[in-house]
Amino acid sequence: MCPTPKKAGEDRLLSTGKAARLLSVTPDTVLKWIKSGRLPALRTVGGHYRVDPDDLDRLVQSSPGPRSDTTNGFFYCWEYYANDEVTGEDCLECLVYRAKARRCYEMSELSSEAGFSGTHCKTSCEDCAYYREVMLHPIPVLIVTESAGLRRRLAADAANSRLVLQFAGGEYECSAELDYFKPEYVVIDGGLPDDTRTSLCSHLAGDPRIPGVQIVLAIPTEHSSTVQPGQRVDSALPRTFSLADLEEHITGRGVMAAPTA
Repeated sequence: MCPTPKKAGEDRLLSTGKAARLLSVTPDTVLKWIKSGRLPALRTVGGHYRVDPDDLDRLVQSSPGPRSDTTNGFFYCWEYYANDEVTGEDCLECLVYRAKARRCYEMSELSSEAGFSGTHCKTSCEDCAYYREVMLHPIPVLIVTESAGLRRRLAADAANSRLVLQFAGGEYECSAELDYFKPEYVVIDGGLPDDTRTSLCSHLAGDPRIPGVQIVLAIPTEHSSTVQPGQRVDSALPRTFSLADLEEHITGRGVMAAPTA
């Protein structure tokens, strides 16, 4: 039997779905934490689990490594407009939902023939409550590099950036980080060995923990292209990029197309 949290008003307890959204993990992950005893939970008469927010905070604070609270509170647009956590049938038909896109506003110019129904787009994105909220949200970015110099250069300016950075030294560490840190973008150092880059691109593109992740390749200046056959790269930057360059690149003001293999 799962341990129960300290007594609290039921109105402040969280469903497993809400707890999962707060930590940017799947509801199945929350259930595994509960059943393994890592996360105390109360079981209702109907058989549903409820989590005390204080116990959720303790889990986050006690877990090793970076925290997914860098994306704390993020909602997809269909979740934002859901009624009692039930996604509307009209949203289910929208291309944004089918693609699990984090930024619906980037797809807003697509026609209905392309699959974008624009269910809640009655006015411009700038007048949308969801758009205004999500545009203030931090953007989690994972940097995969073995370069201590690159880490220091980016970390030095991180406090003044909208980007929330986490670093990994290779493929194994990168995979481990994804259990807690849910990046929207992963920047791969083009100075890594070819087989490492190829494997990273393949695994990141297919990892169900980060659907829709954008892969950015940092290209060494001595190479005109470091993209190998089979690599899925969405865009690229010179390896000498600064944190300001990366933020401009991600927010769409300085995107450089990915080189072809």
